[in-house]
Amino acid sequence: MNGWILRPYPYEINRMERFLQDDFVAIGWPGIGDLYDCDRSIVYKKLFDLYSTDFGDIYCRNSANAIWKFKDNISVGELVLAVPFKDDSLEVAVGRIDSSYYFNRKYDETVTANNGYNGFSHRRKVVWLEKRLPRSLLPTPIKKSFNNSVITQISLEGYNRLVEFLESRGHDKLDKRWQMSQHRKQMIETSMKIVLESIQQPELTEIFNEMASHIVEIFRESKSVNYFDLLVSNLVHVAAGMNVNLFPVDVNNSCKRHCISIAFEQWNATNGFNAIAKQTMTYWLECLNDNVGTIFFTSAWDEIDFITNYKKQFDAYAKQHDIVVILVTANGFSIVYSG
Repeated sequence: MNGWILRPYPYEINRMERFLQDDFVAIGWPGIGDLYDCDRSIVYKKLFDLYSTDFGDIYCRNSANAIWKFKDNISVGELVLAVPFKDDSLEVAVGRIDSSYYFNRKYDETVTANNGYNGFSHRRKVVWLEKRLPRSLLPTPIKKSFNNSVITQISLEGYNRLVEFLESRGHDKLDKRWQMSQHRKQMIETSMKIVLESIQQPELTEIFNEMASHIVEIFRESKSVNYFDLLVSNLVHVAAGMNVNLFPVDVNNSCKRHCISIAFEQWNATNGFNAIAKQTMTYWLECLNDNVGTIFFTSAWDEIDFITNYKKQFDAYAKQHDIVVILVTANGFSIVYSG
């Protein structure tokens, strides 16, 4: 197990409050896209193509190393300290990394520095142990590790002292990885099996099996209930490798045999079922003769609103096409519509 010090300034903007509010940490370098499946050489090339003209090759190489640490070297369960510069705050936050790397497309912009939405798309979920810890209380080896680097690995001595310090404040079992309870694991696996047996269309069954397998892996590695950003990032990545149309990402793409609609927000939110269903129905009208099946993954379901506003259109489309809507919760899967 390791410990890490992270400066909360992706794209040179202090994001400490967002980190604490939404339970994640992030780094900058916007504009280079999703790095989920990229090796170090590809990360460097993406940086070089976008940043070398303004900042030079050394900057790109150093940046690639920092990104690689954040993306691949940190393990789920390890400790992270978010440490603002003294001029901004004398308090630090300490947490446990609660997810692998994920990418939030919304925050990958480079040109709108004042709108609050850009520059911190490369993320990891965190369970915070201490959100407002005076840095003066930290063990000396930790404070000596502070530097100007974006991310720094804590020395073994510093890590051991940090664990002792946190345990003295009532945080137990810091050197053990979280594991899903056997009961929850069985519930999720059973629900997945039931859904697989219930879907009648072989191609949609294959799509569900692939997507659900990645969802289960996320559940296994994270105890946080705030996993929806992570799910979206990973499912978009998985779907990109399939010959499907993906909503809300591929609104203007050509017609495909199948589409996947991902609605992991509140029912009426920007990417909730209400909005994604409307995008999908527009696709149905345009691709009536090409599309044969649609599968929805959603985290919020309103049965009354669905019956009132969508069921008639879904039923009409389902006379010649396959539709399955899967509700995803922290404890598994269920089919809420099949036509």
